[in-house]
Amino acid sequence: MGFTVNPKYLVVNVHGSLRTERGFTLLEVLAVLFIIGIITSFVGLSVGQRSSRVAQEEAERLYGLVRVAGEESVLQGRELAVEFTRQSYRFLELTNDNQWVAIEEDTFFRERKFPPDVNIELLVEGATASFDDEKKLPRIFILSSGEFTDFEISFSLDDEKAYILRGTINGKLELSRSGESDLNA
Repeated sequence: MGFTVNPKYLVVNVHGSLRTERGFTLLEVLAVLFIIGIITSFVGLSVGQRSSRVAQEEAERLYGLVRVAGEESVLQGRELAVEFTRQSYRFLELTNDNQWVAIEEDTFFRERKFPPDVNIELLVEGATASFDDEKKLPRIFILSSGEFTDFEISFSLDDEKAYILRGTINGKLELSRSGESDLNA
């Protein structure tokens, strides 16, 4: 009964004897574990940044939309409003017969939904807005005179405030990271 060894596994050790080598050295195993650790840490960082980025993108989107709505309201002499639910917001326009109607034909001012992991808190003229009564949802008015309803919207993830959008009666908008000053100054 013979024993055969593949010649590519034969190694001459320091003492000059032949031995078979299979497996990895400790150094090779440690190098692989080190690389896996680095990759895992990058994945963890990118996931954390992604969720924070979602709140930032939504705050910046609403900032841009309200800003454009303010400019369009002044230039075109239109009275506009933004109506909020807990999950979405939409733009309204005041018609000639004093009715607020949703702007549906304009894709720019279409209804938008908040990302599922982003929570909002809305203060209108200093009071916390309620989303409970669907017939009387909170609104921010954007007037053709350049004035806004005084408001503050906090965008948060996991109950930690991330971004705050403020609008003042004189039409000034300010977007800031929670605890910092205006990002768009």
